[in-house]
Formats: sequence, structure tokens, C-alpha cells
Amino acid sequence: MGQCTATKAKALAEEHDFDLPVTQFTSVDCNFDGLENPTFRFIPNKEEDIDKITRALPSNKAPGIDKISARVLKDSLPVTLSVITTLINRSFTTNIFPTSWKMAEVIPCSKTGKSEDTDDPCNTRPISLLPIMSKICERSALSQFTKYLDDNKIISQFQSGNRKHHSTETALLYFTDELLKNMDSKKISAVVLLDMSKAFDSIRHDILLSKLKKVGISNNAISWFESYLSNRKQVVRIGNTTSEICHLNYGVPQGTILSPVLFTLYVNDLLTVPKHCQAMGYVDDTKLFLALPSKQFNEIIPALNNDLRDIAKWCCSNSVYLLIQPKQRS
Repeated sequence: MGQCTATKAKALAEEHDFDLPVTQFTSVDCNFDGLENPTFRFIPNKEEDIDKITRALPSNKAPGIDKISARVLKDSLPVTLSVITTLINRSFTTNIFPTSWKMAEVIPCSKTGKSEDTDDPCNTRPISLLPIMSKICERSALSQFTKYLDDNKIISQFQSGNRKHHSTETALLYFTDELLKNMDSKKISAVVLLDMSKAFDSIRHDILLSKLKKVGISNNAISWFESYLSNRKQVVRIGNTTSEICHLNYGVPQGTILSPVLFTLYVNDLLTVPKHCQAMGYVDDTKLFLALPSKQFNEIIPALNNDLRDIAKWCCSNSVYLLIQPKQRS
């Protein structure tokens, strides 16, 4: 699904002659302009850090394909804590995310709760289960990574998704307040709502890694993220039947702890694209809104269209596909 969506985005870019990034990013040889002095590097964990992360995991969290549960890991911490800490620290020092932690088991669940609907894949929601050990390692990486993003104010203030102290509630409060202020000022507000199709599944790893480079992530840390993203695999299980292994070449992995913040960083610059409208984001949903006095009403549509063209270029160049549903005539 991710590869299909990425292909659609590429086809649109070629059809409309948009520029596409063509350099394949690798941690060894890259041509992207990063900061002169990268400042983010993973630091070793102490045993008490890993102990805290592990004990914070819900005991009823479903295990991955290895069937090692969070409860088992918690109960065994008195004898396994030093080993777990060493494994995770070795991952950061060698810049390698273990292959066995990247195998996902996907369980399709009905969106409506009716068992008969599971025959149609469109009516199911995939639940991706990963090894608990991978979640402990990711939680450690996430803690360090989000602190760096927050300390350096890298994520846009208009992005409410996947950020501490932000939610759908804060996004709606800000948006409602803007509308009310425009009404008090006798202005007309125009709003366009945008939604990305299969956004988590379609993003390109080389573009994501280049964006990490540009926000000051060190080469060693980028190598770790590259290892984390690459060579992902999954199987689908229905009852006692398991599918063949499927290789994932696009997107951030579903069911992981790091994916939401990586996706937020990936779309972070989208909110700077509009030049006439104010943009607000909540994960893969984006609002464009513009307010003008009634006498300037005729200027609203051209301004929105100009910004939408620029957003379309950004989406095509970043392998993101905007699904637009036309209004049905009654």
C-alpha cells in the first residue's frame, strides 16, 4: 500500500513537471546540506533508565512475533536488566537496530466490530505487533530525540500532533479562537481541510534521513535511524494461519513508538509552504485558513489556489499523496 501511494505521488510529480529529489541518501555518502556542527548524538543508558522504561510498559501489552510479553520482561528484570541495558547501548554505539526487532506481526481487526466485514480488506484496521524489546529500545531513543527537538524548538508551533502538552483539543481551541477573532474584526474566514492518503506508509526513507541531517542529527545517529527504518518485514496472521513474509520499503513502521515523531518531523516544513494562508497541522491532517475583509472577498480564492498549488508541489516532491474527494452534486 505504501509503495502504491508513493508511486501515485511520483506519477503526479512527473505529470505536472514538479521537481523530485533524485539523490539516494545513505549514511556513508550524502549530498544534503546539514548543519555544520551536528549536536544530537545518542548517549548510553544507565540500568536505572532501562528499568524505569521497562516497568512503565503496560503488563497486558500484546507481545510481538517472539511471544515474549512485557510481564515476562518485568518479572525477569532482577537477572536480565544488565543484559537488556547492554543490548540497547550496543545498538546505539554500533548504529544497528537488531533485525529480529524489526519483524512485525499484523492482525487485521474489523473497523465496525462485525466479523463478516473482515472479508473486505478495506473494512479492517491492521494492528501491528512488534517485539517488546524493540519498544524498550525505541522508548530510550524517543526520550533523547524528543528532548533535542523540544530544546531546539525544531517542530513548528502550529503542529499539534505527537507533541507533549498538545492534542486535538489544543488544535481546536486555537482554530476556534482565530475564527472568533476574525468574526469580531468583521472578516470573512475561508478554510480548506487537507488529508493525506496512507501518509505513514508512503514516505521515502532517503528524504526522511535528509531532513534529520538538516536539523542537526549526527552521522552516527542517522546511521542508526537508517538501520531502524530499513529491511523491515511483516507477516499477517488470521487465526492460526500466517502469511508469507512481506518486505516494507516505504513508510515509517506501524505500531512503533518512534514513527509518530519521525512522521511529524517529515511533514514539519509543510506548514511553512503557504504564503497567503495560515497552516495548522495535526499529524496528517492540515488546515489552511485565510481571513480578509468582505470588500476583499474576490482575493480569497486566488490566494487559496496559489497556496494549494505550492502544497501540491511539496506533496509530490515528498512522496505524499493528497486524496481529494469531489463534492457530490445533489
